[in-house]
Amino acid sequence: MPTQVAAVTLDIDRTLCEYRRSTADLLGEAFAEVGVDPFFTAEEYRSRMFRYVPRTDTKAELREACFADLAAERGHDRAVGRRVAAVHTTLRDHRDVEPVPGAREAVAALAERYPLAVVTNGAPEIQAPKLDELGLADRFETVVHAGYDTLAKPDPAPFLDALDALGTAAPATVHVGDGRDDVLGADAAGMRTAWLRRSEAALDATGRPGTRPHFELGSMRELVDPPWE
Repeated sequence: MPTQVAAVTLDIDRTLCEYRRSTADLLGEAFAEVGVDPFFTAEEYRSRMFRYVPRTDTKAELREACFADLAAERGHDRAVGRRVAAVHTTLRDHRDVEPVPGAREAVAALAERYPLAVVTNGAPEIQAPKLDELGLADRFETVVHAGYDTLAKPDPAPFLDALDALGTAAPATVHVGDGRDDVLGADAAGMRTAWLRRSEAALDATGRPGTRPHFELGSMRELVDPPWE
């Protein structure tokens, strides 16, 4: 018989909320303002951004270092990348988010049953405004900023930190997230996982054979009556 659930952890981005303006949109505007043709995509930026965390203190510095390297690799002066990064930073408002449908209701319902925590890849100065804007900041006992407080997901370290803060055992804790890093990291920490399927095309949460989420969610509203109860 499965261990009774005693706590829940949640991701933020694309699980609780989304930016109203995408990274791709902001990059396009930044390239246009600097006056250069786009020389990398939002996906290329996201795929390498966390390698800059150990040597930068803020997201603005991270973006500047990353964009400068990308500029140099694509035949541009590094200063061009830094200018694109500066414009992008002025355009991004971390409070300009909207809740994922059902997210507020899900957190409210879960908070009546369990202690909650957040495990998110992202710096405090980026993620805290989102929770404030959503009106959810006081719902969580702790927020672990993976990649900043500890190693980034999918490493199990941020999940283990959340378990320590909550004082609950891994098999008695469910992590809710939309990404493969959520499933892989929480699974490696020994937790149960609830994967928010964001599209019908997303047929596999992890890409790793043998690692499947314990629960699959079509909507955050399904957590109003959690599937593990």
